[in-house]
Amino acid sequence: MSKKRKISSSENDKSEEQKEEEEEEEEEGEEEEPITEIDQSESNDKIVRVSNTKKKPIPGVIYLSRIPNKMNVTIIRSYFDQYGQTGRIYLQLSKNEGKNKRERGPKYTEGWVEFKSKRDAKLIVKQLNNQQVGGRRRTPWYDDIWNIKYLSKFRWAHLHERFQYENEVRKKRLRQEVLQAKREANLYIENVEKGRKLRKLEKKMKTSSQDLNIREWHYDQQDPEEAAKRRKTKKKEQQSTGLTENLLKQIFPS
Repeated sequence: MSKKRKISSSENDKSEEQKEEEEEEEEEGEEEEPITEIDQSESNDKIVRVSNTKKKPIPGVIYLSRIPNKMNVTIIRSYFDQYGQTGRIYLQLSKNEGKNKRERGPKYTEGWVEFKSKRDAKLIVKQLNNQQVGGRRRTPWYDDIWNIKYLSKFRWAHLHERFQYENEVRKKRLRQEVLQAKREANLYIENVEKGRKLRKLEKKMKTSSQDLNIREWHYDQQDPEEAAKRRKTKKKEQQSTGLTENLLKQIFPS
């Protein structure tokens, strides 16, 4: 059973490698552009076209999930130019940029690097992924580790589409927030106006009641404990007065 499993795993690996090679061949075949050369002699007016099919290199894009500390576009370009010819580079600024005053220079979270040849991009991923950045020991990125991935069938136009979509989403959110703020402001203004109207009505009612000499009744609520104490004291006073009257009648009968 173990031998069969090993054979099946090796076959799967081979099939995946074959698929990748076929995809590369298809992409290369699609982007082959025949270059025509025109040879015109002085004696003959005929034009002879010689077609030389030269393969145009297909660009490849790698994704950097983490940018080492204090690295920028120029440093990354000079670093990756050692392994292959780089093209366009884009680094995403962090959302907390500018909040921390102690940090100097921009801070990036992720990035995309385009190479003129996708073979160079794949080799770079194999060589540098999960490897130490290195360089001079005094540099702040010396101990950092690269986390790189090759993006198959990815073109630079896809990145532009992604950023356009994100910008549209941000605009929609801003519009919704602005509309909500306007609604809250309008509600606040309406409540303020209602309060002013109610105050004016109260003032009018007071002035009209004073003119008509209408008596205003005010009811103050008493505490139940104090009322009970008062009742007890009244009962005691009544009992004491009753006892004194009985004693006087007994002493001085009429």
